Amino acid sequence: MTKQQFDTFVETKAREPKESDSIDWEARKLEWLDALARFYREVELWLKDYVAADKIQMKSGELLLHEEYIGTYPAQTRVIIIGADRVVLKPIGTLLIGTRGRVDMEGPKGSVKFILTGKHSNGIDISLSVVDRKGVRARKEKAQPEAPEEWVWKIATPPPKIRFIELNAEAFFDALMEVVNG
Repeated sequence: MTKQQFDTFVETKAREPKESDSIDWEARKLEWLDALARFYREVELWLKDYVAADKIQMKSGELLLHEEYIGTYPAQTRVIIIGADRVVLKPIGTLLIGTRGRVDMEGPKGSVKFILTGKHSNGIDISLSVVDRKGVRARKEKAQPEAPEEWVWKIATPPPKIRFIELNAEAFFDALMEVVNG
């Protein structure tokens, strides 16, 4: 390739619209923070009887997240205290592969990942294209639709075969006991 060919290539690429320019990053961040608030409201509802009976304490906090295109922004956290054990619900972000957002529940005996995904999604579906040196596409696998009809919170099982479990009170209690008792 000559320098002139490379110059032409660079000029062509420079004129192409960037994918990041077509996305409203502020709206994406606000959508994520709204979903995070809904997640915490659900958790608080499931634990309210234990908090009212003074058997569990729940505290709010905040941390700064930084994500490409979105920048640095504050996000809410929760700490659940059961006896001497502390469990932290820590948001990870929204710009993740295969999910619209993630919160990690970290306890003394492990962690559980909660992910924001399509209501009918059962696992991570990633599109894969293999292109040879000549630019010929050898294989393409179907990807999960980018915008499902509804985003919901689910529990993601550990790799390598990541599956999604419906999130309800029972599943949350199981996850909470797992990170406290191991």
